Amino acid sequence: MTSMSGTHDKRRSGTTVGLTATPTAGSWLARLNGWRERRALRRALARMDAHLWADLGFDEAAAREEMDKPFWKG
Repeated sequence: MTSMSGTHDKRRSGTTVGLTATPTAGSWLARLNGWRERRALRRALARMDAHLWADLGFDEAAAREEMDKPFWKG
């Protein structure tokens, strides 16, 4: 049952069920990049005209709703 003897510990199968993993620098960086991208896309949407929104499949209400979301909301 111990890793020193070379046998597999069946209680610890490599999953973290019920436990939260410690965030890594890579996961934080990915989150920050996602926020940055979302903010840039919403700002670009705010600069567009209604005909461009229609080309993207947005009506005015949906475009305004998306633009008004904070960057951290998906």
